[in-house]
Amino acid sequence: MILVDVYSEPKAIEVLYRLLKERPPGANISHRGDVSLESHEKFVSSRPYSVWYLVKEDADFVGSVYLTKLDEIGVFVFKARQRRGVATEAIKKLLFFHHRTKYLANINPENVRSIRLFEKLGFCHIQNTYSK
Repeated sequence: MILVDVYSEPKAIEVLYRLLKERPPGANISHRGDVSLESHEKFVSSRPYSVWYLVKEDADFVGSVYLTKLDEIGVFVFKARQRRGVATEAIKKLLFFHHRTKYLANINPENVRSIRLFEKLGFCHIQNTYSK
């Protein structure tokens, strides 16, 4: 597995848009409703994250992992590649290459698999945030 910089990969917009379209509605708190390709391209082009990688296995892009400017980690893997350790390995590589004193992961409380993943990596629960 290798991490490929989103901001320099020509296929990034297309791969990230396919990933976005696969996400269940409750999986991401930053997007509401359907996102157009144009607005997605504008978002990616704005370089919203400190680092953002496509996760590549062999010749295939299988997911993405990023670190926000507030040291929050986000990860998503295509459904066909989930439950194979891809997210775990991608996060470990991100942590190895980008040392911080503290990392955060904002996870939907209903996303039990992500909670288990981050707990397995040594993260601990610190708060629930409510929205109205």
